[in-house]
Amino acid sequence: MNKYIDDNMHTAELEQSLNGSEVFPMVKDLCYKYDLRVSQRLMLTKYKYDNDWERGFAETKDYDKFNDINFDSTQDEQLKKDNKAGYSDDITLLYNEAFVLDYQGVPQAVVYFDEGNFCFQANYEIKDRGKDTWDRFTVTSNKVSQVLKTLRRKKWKPLSTRENYQAMRLNTRDMIKDFRVEGVSLSKAISEHQSAITDLTYNNKDKLSEILDNLYGSKNSISHATNEHYAQKFKGIENLNTRVHSTLKEVKAELDNKFTAIGITHSGGWIVGEVYEHQGDYKIPNGEDILYAVNNDNRDFEDYDKEFGQLIIHKTQRVHNLEQLDFFDSLKPTLTMLKVHLQDWENKEDRNETIREYFKNEYGRYSDSNWIEELGCYYQPNGIYGAKYNPYSIIWLLMAKPQ
Repeated sequence: MNKYIDDNMHTAELEQSLNGSEVFPMVKDLCYKYDLRVSQRLMLTKYKYDNDWERGFAETKDYDKFNDINFDSTQDEQLKKDNKAGYSDDITLLYNEAFVLDYQGVPQAVVYFDEGNFCFQANYEIKDRGKDTWDRFTVTSNKVSQVLKTLRRKKWKPLSTRENYQAMRLNTRDMIKDFRVEGVSLSKAISEHQSAITDLTYNNKDKLSEILDNLYGSKNSISHATNEHYAQKFKGIENLNTRVHSTLKEVKAELDNKFTAIGITHSGGWIVGEVYEHQGDYKIPNGEDILYAVNNDNRDFEDYDKEFGQLIIHKTQRVHNLEQLDFFDSLKPTLTMLKVHLQDWENKEDRNETIREYFKNEYGRYSDSNWIEELGCYYQPNGIYGAKYNPYSIIWLLMAKPQ
């Protein structure tokens, strides 16, 4: 059984649940053919609507309990409370077990057995047609061999296409623009510099007219007031330009130093990897697709002669506890300070909440940066389109590597 379950995620409860599952025959073949590993048992939800099944993923804050073969979804009051919200009283919500399959610690598929069929759900629309999103994501058959045949025909492989590699590529432009020095983001520093340049010609047009007259018209001398005005303006622009270049230098140093990435999903454990900056187009290692470098990603920085590559997460693994990492001691000081920072953040507003240790409930809020400047930490949610609470979307926490 151990060869089908991720070593870092293995528990006796998960092994027992997998061994007793009707979908286990397909899990064995998928693990053998694609080098996948089970990391988690999930609960799927379904209910009848217009004589059709509507399916989704059950929400919980404790995924460990799902791994227990004796877990009874009909008796778990917290599960019913979390998942019944929003449904009318005449809807009966049913539950079905499923298992997450990882490749190198990254969720790639969910498998389950339902109404006599083996079901394989990818993390993208693997089928061209289907009655709904869930159907287009899912290959089903009453024979394991037929599911595998369809996957071969669709040329499915883990972490091999733009679609199923999406969570591993960071939005470099957003990350860099939000980088902060002394509370000022690079985006704001660039905006203030560009605005100051615009103001030279847009405002005080009488003073500009005086200079142009001196150069090309009557050659009258420039007044002391106008001279002082532009001397101060140019000094201010020079200072703003210096601030932009200084911030760009600091963010480049952070990227060169690299980051450790810690990710959470709607599933158990933690996904841990390394972040590096890749220059130019990036060929996905396990396939033929290419992630093309987008010129627009650098358009905000071209006036300052700076270019940045694509930020890629690699060397990934999933662990049940961060303490399992052989380099955990190097992360511990920053994680400890991060926990204190988030406690202070929670106390600022009632809506501020940590949804899991080291992770916030909201990102990209106007008044709240995803960078934690003093700790060199950055949050980036990489959402994957699909059902709510799917295990494919990853929220990444990037931590500057100790120097």
